[in-house]
Amino acid sequence: MAHTFFWHDYETFGANVRRDRPAQFAGIRTDADLNEVGEPVMFYCRPANDFLPQPQACLITGITPQLCMERGIPEYQFAARIEQALAEPGTIGVGYNTIRFDDEITRFMFWRNLI
Repeated sequence: MAHTFFWHDYETFGANVRRDRPAQFAGIRTDADLNEVGEPVMFYCRPANDFLPQPQACLITGITPQLCMERGIPEYQFAARIEQALAEPGTIGVGYNTIRFDDEITRFMFWRNLI
């Protein structure tokens, strides 16, 4: 089994990993020589009806709740797609600030969605 790197990043509706929700996820898979493997992924998460995004986060990312409502998928489907990408055999997840932020966003999202 060949190992691959899955480079990924979130944009979120706030900086609090326990409370705030993801807005967008993007990832690209490479081999050990950093050649792209497969197609990059990018999708938006539809915000929950009982959640208010932080306005400052929308200004920083340029991603609005309206955009995510229009183009996004429900959080349980969003989480399932991410789990599928990260659970592919031989995958090594890579990103910037993943331990302190992205991994925590993933963990709390998986918990909310029973993954």
